Amino acid sequence: MIELRPFRAWRPVPEKAHLVGSRSYVTYSPEELEQRLASNPSSFLHVLRPDDEGTVQLPRAERFHRVRIAFKSFCDGGIMLREEQPALYLYEQEAHGNRSRGIICGVSTRAYRDGRIKVHEQTLTARENLFAEYLDSTGINAEPVLLATPDGTAWEALLDPVLNTRPTYSFRTNDLVSHRFWPLTDETLRVRLQKSFAEIGALYIADGHHRLASSARLSESRGAHAVDPTDWCLAYIVPRRELYIYNFDRAVSDLGVLDEDRFLLALSELGPVEEVSAPYAAPGVIGIRMRERWFSLRLPPAPAERPTAERLDAARLSELVLGPILGITDLRTDKRIGFVPGTAGTRELDRRVSMGEAAAAFHLYPVSFAELKAVADEGGTMPPKSTYIEPKLRSGMVVYSLEDV
Repeated sequence: MIELRPFRAWRPVPEKAHLVGSRSYVTYSPEELEQRLASNPSSFLHVLRPDDEGTVQLPRAERFHRVRIAFKSFCDGGIMLREEQPALYLYEQEAHGNRSRGIICGVSTRAYRDGRIKVHEQTLTARENLFAEYLDSTGINAEPVLLATPDGTAWEALLDPVLNTRPTYSFRTNDLVSHRFWPLTDETLRVRLQKSFAEIGALYIADGHHRLASSARLSESRGAHAVDPTDWCLAYIVPRRELYIYNFDRAVSDLGVLDEDRFLLALSELGPVEEVSAPYAAPGVIGIRMRERWFSLRLPPAPAERPTAERLDAARLSELVLGPILGITDLRTDKRIGFVPGTAGTRELDRRVSMGEAAAAFHLYPVSFAELKAVADEGGTMPPKSTYIEPKLRSGMVVYSLEDV
């Protein structure tokens, strides 16, 4: 059983919605961050990174305090408004020709702890503690966890009549992403949605493992109960077919002690290596960019009895190539390896190799939702950077207060 919590969101006033929402601040270069902070006083980046307006990195406690004060300033200054009554929220995003529609709501941290919200990625305790402290200090959650419902559910059809009404927000951002947004305050619709989700056995985390784990950690530390705001986490739930999973490619700065000929020879001992005229990847086949040319490597089949996580192409690449041939054993810490989201296309791999930024680049076929689900159902974890998933949500579009309902 999955529970949906309506809540009184803080959200931008309609005339400023296109200015407020921001990408995750880690996606901006320092120059971009400085420019956006200087040019847009309504950007939620002013809340997320209040210390970036100075030259000294602030202590963590002081930085979190400034986030709290900056958010209060946004509310007092008329940039944000408070929903008059608890609501669920319908949000639609279109990007790269793909459309995602779903519900923004609170989901129970108990469902996460009980395994009804399933994970496919291992979290780091230090990051859990950091984000839990952030939530506790700031009193707000402004970045929804992205969740997906499996096939066989029909809850999204309940939203069709709403789509024929005028949205509260409708705008397009500079990155050519379109956004539409409706508060769902109709009691009958809310009850029907909640009943529909009560029949769903599990949700699957697509993005935001640390955010949900941190919410659960904070709830446990406070001894929160179901009526407490801290027992819930801000989430955006979409149907599986409107979740878009891209590949996450790899680029290595050098080939270790090998030259290109010896590297290709080592690869050929694993499986057939062929020069190809264009980038190519398929299940079990990895594209390799080097020498101003593209090659394909067909990996040997993984033993069928292995867990799904170990049979993914990303895992096999690490097991057979990155580790034993190139000496890259820890993808999280080794500075020789970089990651390129599939939305950048293979042009970025071409560029890195041509410019000498990478000695070789590896193009992988995207993980399927069936594989993601299987990993989660088996209790496994994927290798780091196995998937790049959209939609990517904006911070500040909907803010969940942890201090009152």
